[in-house]
Amino acid sequence: MARILIADDDVAYLAVFCEGMEAKGHACTGVTSGTQLLDLAGRSTWDIVFLDVLMQGGGAITLIHELDKLDPDLPAVIITGRPELVESPLMQQGLRSARAKMRKTATLDQIDAVVRRHARSPAAGAG
Repeated sequence: MARILIADDDVAYLAVFCEGMEAKGHACTGVTSGTQLLDLAGRSTWDIVFLDVLMQGGGAITLIHELDKLDPDLPAVIITGRPELVESPLMQQGLRSARAKMRKTATLDQIDAVVRRHARSPAAGAG
């Protein structure tokens, strides 16, 4: 089981993501802003974090660097619901420190595979 933190301002997606990851055996906490994410990331230990590319108040572009200052070993995965961004220079070069980049249309099995591959918890890879 991995401890997942996800930041996405799409409340419906956030709820489905967390429900799905919990169904896969992970613990998931969702937040709707970068401020909330940084607050939680600084107060607790997480195995992996998912960041929406575009959010009000700052998305992955800003957050990935701030998270790196707080916890340089925390794996970050970038997610987007904007198909035009998937192959963009922003995703390919600007966010190259991300462990993975995914579309929001990814299946639960695909997301679970990314969690199991990249989360730093030894238990995340088990099963």
